[in-house]
Amino acid sequence: MEEDDSVSLTLHTLASIRSLIINADTPFSVISSVLDLLTGLLPRDDSPILHHVLKLLSDLSLSRNDLAPQIFESILSNLLRLQTSAAESLAVLASLSERNPTAAAIDGEAFASICIGADVSSRMWMLRNAERFDLPSSVLFTLFFGFTKDPYPCIRRVALDGLVYVCEAGGFDHARAVQGCYARAVELLDDDEDSVRSSAVRAVSVWGKVLIASKEDANRRECSDAVFLQLCSVVRDMSVDVRVEVFKAFGVIGTASESIILQTLSKKVLRAAGKGKKPQNRFSNESADAAAAAGVFIHGFEDEFYEVREAAVESFHSLSVNSIEFPDEAVCLLMDMLYDDYMVVRLKALEALHHIAHMGNLKIQETYIPAFLDAIVDTSENIRLTARNILKLAKLPDMKLVNKGVDGVLKSLEMYPQDEPDILSTLFLLGQNHSNFVVNIIKRFRAKLETDSGNKSEFNSRQVSAFLMFIISAPLSNKQSITSIPPLAFSYSLAMLGKFSCGLHDMMDQDTLLAYLAHCTTRSASSGTEFNKADTFLNAYRRSNADHSGDPVLLPSNIPAESKPMASKEELDPALKLVSHIQLKVKAAWLLLQSAFSKEAIRALRACKQELSTLTTNSSISNGALGFMCQYVHLIELLAQVWPHFENSRHTSTCRSVELELLMEELEIKLMEIRCRFTGLSTEVSLVMELVILGCLLRLYKFEICCRLSCKKRLSATVSQLELHHEQQCTKPSDFLTETKKSLQEIGSSGDISCLTLLDLIKKFNCFSPEQFTLSGNLQCVSAELEVPGNGPYNPVSFVAGLPVAIPCEIKLLNVPRNSRLWLRISRSDDTCQFVYLDPNLYNGGETEKRFMFTAVACMTPRAVVFTLQVSIGIECLFEDVCCRKHRYGPKHPVTYLCKEREVHFSHVSRTEAVL
Repeated sequence: MEEDDSVSLTLHTLASIRSLIINADTPFSVISSVLDLLTGLLPRDDSPILHHVLKLLSDLSLSRNDLAPQIFESILSNLLRLQTSAAESLAVLASLSERNPTAAAIDGEAFASICIGADVSSRMWMLRNAERFDLPSSVLFTLFFGFTKDPYPCIRRVALDGLVYVCEAGGFDHARAVQGCYARAVELLDDDEDSVRSSAVRAVSVWGKVLIASKEDANRRECSDAVFLQLCSVVRDMSVDVRVEVFKAFGVIGTASESIILQTLSKKVLRAAGKGKKPQNRFSNESADAAAAAGVFIHGFEDEFYEVREAAVESFHSLSVNSIEFPDEAVCLLMDMLYDDYMVVRLKALEALHHIAHMGNLKIQETYIPAFLDAIVDTSENIRLTARNILKLAKLPDMKLVNKGVDGVLKSLEMYPQDEPDILSTLFLLGQNHSNFVVNIIKRFRAKLETDSGNKSEFNSRQVSAFLMFIISAPLSNKQSITSIPPLAFSYSLAMLGKFSCGLHDMMDQDTLLAYLAHCTTRSASSGTEFNKADTFLNAYRRSNADHSGDPVLLPSNIPAESKPMASKEELDPALKLVSHIQLKVKAAWLLLQSAFSKEAIRALRACKQELSTLTTNSSISNGALGFMCQYVHLIELLAQVWPHFENSRHTSTCRSVELELLMEELEIKLMEIRCRFTGLSTEVSLVMELVILGCLLRLYKFEICCRLSCKKRLSATVSQLELHHEQQCTKPSDFLTETKKSLQEIGSSGDISCLTLLDLIKKFNCFSPEQFTLSGNLQCVSAELEVPGNGPYNPVSFVAGLPVAIPCEIKLLNVPRNSRLWLRISRSDDTCQFVYLDPNLYNGGETEKRFMFTAVACMTPRAVVFTLQVSIGIECLFEDVCCRKHRYGPKHPVTYLCKEREVHFSHVSRTEAVL
């Protein structure tokens, strides 16, 4: 009883000590006493107490890192005496040495002696963790090798795993030791325990690979064959784990004679298989015949457990690297694995096929197509992606298979629209690899386009983009020229730039894609064939990709300077780059418009407007420049809506369409607005004035004869102004301006314009193109804000019928030039209006923003109880010298408005009440 009381008392004391250790405020003197007490208990080797002592010493080393070396030495000095807790003591020493690399190392002999004398569980722990003690490789090798003969299977298994660790750690090149380890692993392939045989297979593969490397070149192939055949002898083992390890081991070995590898694909013994020799050892003197490899992979693929099938397919990957004939024979088996019930097996089979395709050895036959197309529409995203990667590299022999491949990809697009970017990438490379079939695809594309022209559903749009992606890739192959492809394909693709650039992001950036499509559009429209074989852009592109067959297309480093659409400043500024891209998209939409695809052009322009709306005031683009871009895109959109009224015209028509008249009026108003409301225009002037000229040409062609004389005067005045601008800026006039001037000279001063002349004039439309320009740095938008303080439906301004009434206005002007003529327009619902001039003295000053109060007098007071007036601020367009207004009072030129109309509410009072 006294001994039990002392033990209980000691355990109680140790529990109290723990509270002192974990308390950070415990004085160091107390901690030092605790350390002396605990280290004094180590020699007792009392298992119930020693377990707690070691745990407390470990906690103490964590909380007091400076005491860790002393604790390490104390445990190490008592290690040999701690027989019952040797493994636990070693665990504490391992953790201490890992936290403190400067701690003393454990002696290898001491470790081995403890391991030999320990019980089974402790010995297994020590063997599993031997690498943690930084022991010499010779000690580890001797220890692991010796315990492979242990009577306990768990020890033999751990010892074999330890031998694998020693081998993989490297630096072990003793020939006899390598031979001995390999022989011991071969011997244990016949062990009764499944786990031991599984570890033995790993040891055979690892040490066999070292043994192969140690042989001379003349004997290396024979040795690798022997190791391979040794593994083949275990491939029909009853244990699933063993069979899995065998097929993994084939991947580790990675090579054997061609005849042996081919034998693994056939259950029938082949004559060409030959014989190979095993590495000799004292336990085995027999030779292994290559017939042992008969049907090895067939058995693996037909195994009932998917883990074995997965390992068998994965080892195909390694064996196909060094084999010439193996891939051709293996493709058929791999295609069968695409129907496996388990997704992981199908994925491994596709990865092996992709590897074979990457080496250029994959030949897809017609019998393989069904399995392959099923993989393209598989429910697994990874399987679909890998199948498409194979299709990117595949070489299909005839048009029938190309059509099946395209149809399969389109079906996948229908089922999985989220895969569209990668599907477009697949079609691009598929078209590049099969450009000799592009003519047939163009026929399919045209038929599809004509079918969908009346009803563009979402899926149909995706189908059209898929066909286009296939077609536009053809010029990158030397087998197809640009001139054989209709310009429509490239111009239509320009409108899908954003979608296409997402699909081709790993092949080319958006700038290069823009340059490529614009270049092809120009070349395909040329009637000559001089671009067929000597095209600078495409030759540079092909050279950059010549050494990378099967890989994604690389960015060309030597694209001609004229093909690069972006300036260096724009490349550095995301906002400017976006604007530059939008300008190119506008040009693409214009090409679509000329190709009779007005709906698509309008859709593309509206997408540009949405992109512009994403830019904020925090971007590097000023509000004026951003507003100008929005107005510019809106103008082109109006032209796109107007254009269908002209594209089918074959003669001069005097029938005026109400819709066309409204669109033309809105177009002219917006043109006038963009000229009046933006200051600091520089590079944008010629573009805006060309749009004015185009509007005049359209009105001349389509509208009544009575309007033509005034319209012709405006056209002549605008042409003269634009010519003067080019002279002042020392810039070259565009072809559109030059052709229009020639036509005006031919017409002369007469207002009578013949139909034939108009038909000739309308051809100038094709000369116009919204070219790219650089936004001016000082571009500002002229605007105004108007408020009527305190006015509203429930707080109207009082008036007396027939007498003028005062309207108090609070006005704010932004960026209004000093020489501007501003007018306050007051209108009624019956279109009666009155203009009040705003004297410049009211808002003189150099600041950008001006605020002032102004009282406007309205003379239009009807005999009514209540009424409302609309008030707005307009700026007189002084450049409009042709159609001057002849009002006695008010502006003499057209007016464009700077703010929205503001309603002013009035309430009637009697004359008596007004006097009072």
